[in-house]
Amino acid sequence: MKKFNIRKVLDGLKEQASSSASSGQSGTQENNLMQETLQSENFQLCKTVRHGFPYQPSSMAHDPVQKILAIGTQSGALRLYPFCSVWSCV
Repeated sequence: MKKFNIRKVLDGLKEQASSSASSGQSGTQENNLMQETLQSENFQLCKTVRHGFPYQPSSMAHDPVQKILAIGTQSGALRLYPFCSVWSCV
């Protein structure tokens, strides 16, 4: 997994600020000319962990064949709890 590097972003912002200050253009023109793109190096994925019973459960079902407990909430979330290991949230 590629780590987020804030130094590259800050260095790029410093270079843009110093080059625009030396060019002498007005602030409104600089904002119109600046191009922003999203790059994968600016983002980092992380795992989210939820503990405990879901908030406002409205339905529950158990499948003895697959050994899964399913709990639905009033907000529309569905949590699956397999009895073997880790649960998932849909």
